Amino acid sequence: MTTYIEKITEPLSQWYQGSGVHAFMAWWIGELKGIVPSAYQKTIFPESLSVYVTGIESGDDAVQIWQQHAASWEQLTFDDSVQGKEWWHQLNHYLGSSDVDTKVTCLLDESNVLIRSVAMPVVVYNDIDSVLSFELDKYIPFKADEVEYAYTKGEVVEGSEKFPVMLTTIKKQQLNRLIDQFEAKGLQLSGIDVNVGSQELPAKLGVNLLPKEVRKKKDWTKIKWNVGLAAVALLLVWFVMYTSLDNKRIKIESLENQVAELKKDARRAKLIETELNESIQAANFLGNLKNQTPSRLLMFKELTQKIPMNTYLTRIMIDQERIEVVGQSDNANALVPILNQSVIWHEPQVIGNVTIDPRTSKEKFTIRSAFKLPGEVNNES
Repeated sequence: MTTYIEKITEPLSQWYQGSGVHAFMAWWIGELKGIVPSAYQKTIFPESLSVYVTGIESGDDAVQIWQQHAASWEQLTFDDSVQGKEWWHQLNHYLGSSDVDTKVTCLLDESNVLIRSVAMPVVVYNDIDSVLSFELDKYIPFKADEVEYAYTKGEVVEGSEKFPVMLTTIKKQQLNRLIDQFEAKGLQLSGIDVNVGSQELPAKLGVNLLPKEVRKKKDWTKIKWNVGLAAVALLLVWFVMYTSLDNKRIKIESLENQVAELKKDARRAKLIETELNESIQAANFLGNLKNQTPSRLLMFKELTQKIPMNTYLTRIMIDQERIEVVGQSDNANALVPILNQSVIWHEPQVIGNVTIDPRTSKEKFTIRSAFKLPGEVNNES
């Protein structure tokens, strides 16, 4: 699993180190550190430490262990429990008692490596490894399979077709001997760099000649635990959300069933109410018709009593709202005030023109009138 993780993280790490995102994050974290009280800075912003071993080629007595702080270098100091012991005992004790991740880098003297400045085309700026794997023999006097190499890229000048590459190589035989020397002392290296300073004031070139397969592996234990715990937390959150949604779904289905039953009851009640209203209307139809329509007998009685002897009717039309009579009379206009005295007729009027019948010499008329309300008829009666 670690191999797969490194295959993913290594290209991302290389891109991140040279990107503007890394520069911004470094500035931002520095600003945050300035805000946090110094007593809590190490707890909130733990930093990995790097120690550098110099003079390993000259024997154990010449070895010095350094630590870099910003631009200054200072020799590492050890407590009294390891004073006077060999340098690797002191370093192992220091690494074992360190609270933060500490990387060990060996700084070789320049005489042990071959450094060449190489000009390469700008088009291969992001693919230098592929180019060097095929053309390494052109730049060094050794065969490619005899050496390990590392490089640093220089700045690209605008308009230039090439850019500088600082190529550093070391014989594999010498490199393996150095790695075995550290492993025999119980130390695992994180990098092998070149000391471009002096023995009294070292300075690193900024390359790593140590093969990736033997570098100190990053401890993924905490990350694995954190990933596992995060997965468990997500699973629990999903389970809680699923359970909550499932309970809500069941409750909604129950409420929908209750609403459906209530709707059925409401429809049944509405049908019963409609049937009841229809029954009431049917039962009251005849009574309403009788109350709203004057009696036909009363109409004919009044017509018989009110109409003068010199008048006769040829047609009588009665509907739900009005009565209309057609006939002949000696004085048709005199009939209006007579009929207006009726308890049934309401504002009778002559409709159309009054004409003379040449055969009878009487006036032909049509009189129309609305009915008085049943309450008005009863009051006048």
